[in-house]
Amino acid sequence: MQEISRRKMLLTAAAGSVALAASVPAYAAERNSDPDMDSVRSRMMAVEKRGTTLTEEQKYWVLLSTCAAQGLDDETEEITASALKAGVKPVTIKEAIYQTFPYVGIGRARQALKGANKAMKAAGIKLPTASQTTVNDQNRLQEGIRVQTSIFGDAITQMHRNTAPEMKPLMIDDLSGYCFGDFYTRTGMSIKDRELVVFAAIAALGGCESQLKAHTGANLKEGNTKQNLADALQIAIPLNGFPRTLNALAVVNSFK
Repeated sequence: MQEISRRKMLLTAAAGSVALAASVPAYAAERNSDPDMDSVRSRMMAVEKRGTTLTEEQKYWVLLSTCAAQGLDDETEEITASALKAGVKPVTIKEAIYQTFPYVGIGRARQALKGANKAMKAAGIKLPTASQTTVNDQNRLQEGIRVQTSIFGDAITQMHRNTAPEMKPLMIDDLSGYCFGDFYTRTGMSIKDRELVVFAAIAALGGCESQLKAHTGANLKEGNTKQNLADALQIAIPLNGFPRTLNALAVVNSFK
C-alpha cells in the first residue's frame, strides 16, 4: 500500500511537471540554452533606446507587424506580453496584426494572432476584444474606395478607369473592397499608424519594393517622416536581418 501511494505521488508530480511545461511559453523554455545569443537578442529587441522618433506603442506595432509578415507565433507572444506590460492597449495590438492580413496573407497573420492571443489570455484579458468593424456588405466597397482615394489620390480613380473588365474583380472588388474596405476603415488605429504597420509588414516580406515604394509615399503623405520609417526598420532589424532592411532603406532614401 505504501509503495502504491508513493507511485501515485510520483505520477501526480510528473503530470504536474508536464502541465507546467505546457504552460510555459516556448520562447521562455528555450532561454539559457544559448546565453551568448540570448544576450545579443535581448539587447537588440529592447525598444527603449532604439528607433527614437517613434512612440513606444508604434515600436511594438512595428514588431508585431513584422512578426505577422513572417508568421512568428512565439515571438509575437513574447512581444505582446512586453507590450501589455508597457501599457499598449490590447485593441491596438490586435489592430497592428489585423492590418497585415491583406498584405502578408491569412496564414502568416493567423500565426501571429495565435501568439498574441496566448499572451493576452495569460494576462487575463477577455477575448475577443471589442469589434472595430465599421462596414458591411452594402458599403464595404464604397468605403474602401473612399479611404484608398484619400491616401493615394487621383491615381486610384485613374487605375479604376483604366482597369480591364476582366481584372476588375481583383483590382477593384478585392483591392479596394477587401484590402481597404475591410481594414483601413476599422477604428482603433489611425490611417497614419496603419500605414506605418503596412510599411513594416511589406519591408519584412522582402522582394516587394514596388509596393514598398507606394506605401512609403503613403506614409509621407499621412504624416510619417523618412526618419520614422528608418527607425521602424531599425526596430525590426533583429527579425528581418540586414539584406531586407537595407533594401527597404534604399526605397525610403529614394524619396527626397
